[in-house]
Amino acid sequence: MSIDRIDMEKKRKNKEVSLVTGANGRFGRVLIKELIGKGHTVRALVLDKSMTVELPTGVIPYVGDITDRNAVNSACKGADNVFHLAAIVSQHHQYAHEIVRVNAEGTHTILDGCEKNGVSHFLFTSSVDVYGIKRKETLTEDSGLDPKDKYGYSKALAEEAILEHDAIPYTIFRMATVYGSGFENSFFKMFKALKKQKIFFIGKGTNHLALVHIDDAIDAMMLAVKNDKSRKRIYNLTDGNHYTQEYLLNMAADMLRVPRPTSHVSEFMVKLIAKSRNLDSDELRFLMSDRRISIDRIRDEIGFEPKVSIEQGGKEMVSEFLRKEE
Repeated sequence: MSIDRIDMEKKRKNKEVSLVTGANGRFGRVLIKELIGKGHTVRALVLDKSMTVELPTGVIPYVGDITDRNAVNSACKGADNVFHLAAIVSQHHQYAHEIVRVNAEGTHTILDGCEKNGVSHFLFTSSVDVYGIKRKETLTEDSGLDPKDKYGYSKALAEEAILEHDAIPYTIFRMATVYGSGFENSFFKMFKALKKQKIFFIGKGTNHLALVHIDDAIDAMMLAVKNDKSRKRIYNLTDGNHYTQEYLLNMAADMLRVPRPTSHVSEFMVKLIAKSRNLDSDELRFLMSDRRISIDRIRDEIGFEPKVSIEQGGKEMVSEFLRKEE
């Protein structure tokens, strides 16, 4: 640790020290802002030195890949909490081994750094994709894992690594698709298609899609930090609702004041035309998923209660979309 970092942390010695990996990502930027607001001393592990200029004032930067043991050990030294967000999310143009290397092996490295430096709490953002894409039963944290793609598989391996490091108090969040400010791109793509009346239901449109607003996701993580019941626990993290594809598309159309979609296309056909419709593999994975997910455990144990309704969050995104379209 440099002299500058020592001086900065001495000034904050009575504050809780939290390290965030993936700090420059969409989720990381919101989390850091919340941690600063809660009075934490915040460290950020970023991939490249050029990224440090994007960090908020007062955040203490550490530069290195999450598979770099030296960088990770340095960043973890003296930390109370480690929020491990860094991951390759998009499967577009990514080889399977690279997703596994970063998402699974990188988690091993972070865990080793936590264990070596006595970190009090490790908080990890996993994904509901560890359950697979389509499940008939309502999914609880005790449901079996059955990942069907590279991303879900890498997150399942990361979870396995966490359970192997049983000396570290952890909280795993199996997160639904996040929406809200900063997470608009895929949704804006859908809004454009709705306006042009070039959108369709995939299959019958009755499949269930899981979402969580960014504000609620951050609230859940902050609740977990201060509640000892969250230690060594896995939580599903959604807004608690089971929306159908049909409901969401119709709601968006109504908010945009455009006709509701009426066409239906088979999953096989949509895979063939996805490129021409500017749909990538990650967006298809979400739209074709069918999962009903229980959040009873996180509600009961740490008092999480989603506050942002899909109507409220959807209206905010539609308003922002229309503003940018002007």
